Amino acid sequence: MEKIYLAYLIGCIASLILYKQSRLGSLIGFSVAAVASAAGLWHFLTHLNVFEKLEIPFPIVNATFTLDSLSAFFSFVISLVALAASIYGIHYAREYEEKGENTSLMAFFFNLFVVSMLLVVSASNVFWFMVFWELMTAASYFLICFNDEHNTRKATVLYMTIAHIGGSAILAAFVLMAISAHSLDFSSFSNASLSPVMAAVIFLLALFGFGSKAGFVPLHVWLPKAHPQAPSNVSALMSGVMIKTAIYGIIRFATWLPLHEWMGILILVIGALSSLLGVLYALMQHDYKALLAYHSIENIGIILLGVGVGVYGLATGNSLLATIGFLGGLYHVLNHATFKGLLFLGAGSVLYRVHTRDMEVLGGLAKKMPLTALAFLVGSMAISALPPLNGFVSEWFTYQSMIHATIEGSLLEKLIFPASIIALALTGALAVMCFVKVYSVIFSGVPRNRKLWEKAKESPILMVVGMYVLVIGCILFGLGAPYVSKEIIQVSKFLTSCSYRVADNVAVYSTLPTSLVSPVMITIILLAMMVVPVIMAAVYRDSLSAVVRETPTPWACGAKYTPRMQMTAAPFTGALRKLVDWLYRSEIHFEETNGYFGPVKYSAHARDIFWEIFYKPVIRAIDWSANTVRKIQNGNVQLYASYILVALVVLLVISVSI
Repeated sequence: MEKIYLAYLIGCIASLILYKQSRLGSLIGFSVAAVASAAGLWHFLTHLNVFEKLEIPFPIVNATFTLDSLSAFFSFVISLVALAASIYGIHYAREYEEKGENTSLMAFFFNLFVVSMLLVVSASNVFWFMVFWELMTAASYFLICFNDEHNTRKATVLYMTIAHIGGSAILAAFVLMAISAHSLDFSSFSNASLSPVMAAVIFLLALFGFGSKAGFVPLHVWLPKAHPQAPSNVSALMSGVMIKTAIYGIIRFATWLPLHEWMGILILVIGALSSLLGVLYALMQHDYKALLAYHSIENIGIILLGVGVGVYGLATGNSLLATIGFLGGLYHVLNHATFKGLLFLGAGSVLYRVHTRDMEVLGGLAKKMPLTALAFLVGSMAISALPPLNGFVSEWFTYQSMIHATIEGSLLEKLIFPASIIALALTGALAVMCFVKVYSVIFSGVPRNRKLWEKAKESPILMVVGMYVLVIGCILFGLGAPYVSKEIIQVSKFLTSCSYRVADNVAVYSTLPTSLVSPVMITIILLAMMVVPVIMAAVYRDSLSAVVRETPTPWACGAKYTPRMQMTAAPFTGALRKLVDWLYRSEIHFEETNGYFGPVKYSAHARDIFWEIFYKPVIRAIDWSANTVRKIQNGNVQLYASYILVALVVLLVISVSI
């Protein structure tokens, strides 16, 4: 594994050496990252159940890194998205070169970002974990800053503020664990002697700290602001894998702490709320990158549903339930990284050609960008959990885990688990609605802005290759679910020490190859259904060719049809907005552009209720206190001299009293 880490460091150094030759530096930097990611993909896959250790002597604390099943799994996920993003970035970086940015520096931070994530999930002590955790945050910050806009600066300030508050909570949790274990090494944490109160405090600190990075509700406010501002290949990494390092941290603490049932229930409730609220807010977005960012909150919630069941199973001593829960959560970690990385790369491809994130002015791009449209369609189907793609499989496992958990527990728990199942079902239905909206508005129909449409064309080949690396992943992780789940269940059994052979039977064999939800069987049925219209078209070819000789114009009640008559993003969700406006608190604006008979501009923007309730009052209080304290520093020399005099008097009084 050291060779893989070293390869990324070589990419960093090469990019810096070629700082003044921007294009060459970025080409070499992203190419090295692609090679290192491909090597890592193979290495971590083949060493999924092999323990590896790397120790580097260091003056303060020896740098020790280990790869167990959990670390290797997350390293594999990171390498997969990094491979696609680095191939994509080779050509995508030229967009920023044309803006005057130094893309060699972008390649440097890209390599640094990836290797810091890999080192986070393999670090073996508190010191090096926190070093690379902060390095990961700093590298992502500088990558976001490549979009040098006013909104970018606001987003990065918010991101770094929440990240550092969360990092402080993580450090506090680690310090309390280290004090109890009398060591900074993770290997000693499992033997720490913790009272129930101390275990609860550490758990809540870790959940809050890692939750700030994962972006679950209500710690999510930075995510829809920072992810859209980042370069699209960086957005794919941040949404696809960076927020998953927080899931890794939560699971690690779950294996160290003496768990209680309420801990699993709390994770489950947060997951249910995050999944449902994330998709509800995503539906209201007109910025397609912000929409994808909100879907990251949704899918983090789905992951937490599985992890919550896993933690609940560990707390109740039910190893089988814990294994199935972690199977669903970890499988969705892999799947979300794959399809969300694909969707962000697809969104970046559209942005690369049309230079706008407002889906309301797009339309008909499938004719101009067919490869991007197909890739985005695959990602949309996968995130909507439509079979036979990968999103369906992991959500099915998550359903299974919650159904198994419903059978056990108290009356309250028997109510919470079914409620979580309902929340996941609603989330799935709303996700389908959301991506029907996104795909149809951007890629289907006729152009709403003819100038943008005429300039659009397919993205460069390397950007397309980067997308299709993840398209293949979406298909393979869906159709190959019986084989993929066997590997992931070994990681789950590593976490739960489950020795039941029945775990394999319940979680894999009874639900996939032999049942009606087999991805292979679903694929055969869907392909058979797709053949029917082809056969009908062949049979009635002569009749159809006589009727359809030119592109028809939609009927518009006798009026002349115009693209403005198409449904835009807002009408898709009009009824839903009225139904839950207590949540959205929409800001509605009307503007007459040319008198009474001219077109009217209408806009409705949903506001984040958590931002309004929790964050705005704090920001106002800080702003008020800063303005108040600022009056002290008014430039008056006499006043400054009086401050010194008062300070001397106070010190004199203290010294006399002591």
